Amino acid sequence: MVYLELLQLIEDNADDLTRRICKDLLTRAETKGYRILSDERLSERVHDVCSKLGLWLGKDKYTRGEIRRIYTELGRKRYREGIPLHEVVLAFMLIKRHLWLYVQEKNFFHSTYELSQALELNNNVVFFFDKVIYFVTMGYEEALLKGRG
Repeated sequence: MVYLELLQLIEDNADDLTRRICKDLLTRAETKGYRILSDERLSERVHDVCSKLGLWLGKDKYTRGEIRRIYTELGRKRYREGIPLHEVVLAFMLIKRHLWLYVQEKNFFHSTYELSQALELNNNVVFFFDKVIYFVTMGYEEALLKGRG
């Protein structure tokens, strides 16, 4: 199935994707808050998302509850680290964008069917990151309210 092959392409190239995404995050003025993290720490976090995309979207899909738990906690962590929420949201938007650009760059599509499968993957990636952004925001706001109270 082309869908699973595309997921594998992303996971197999997680190192290259991680380098590209980290470079983008660290050079954009809109995500300057990420510069407080060590290169190694940022790289680990981005690599974790890229290398585990198949777990999130593949045959062994995580449940909504697991995604909520993991990414709500991530939102709390970003708050404690002092990274502004809008930068956290933009970081996930950039990861999502880089994944799609990478798949397109590899000229994976040789038929309408393959393109259809790629669009299915893209839709699932978009939906996954929309949930991630929502749960990260929830966790961030929970930490923010707790910090004020």
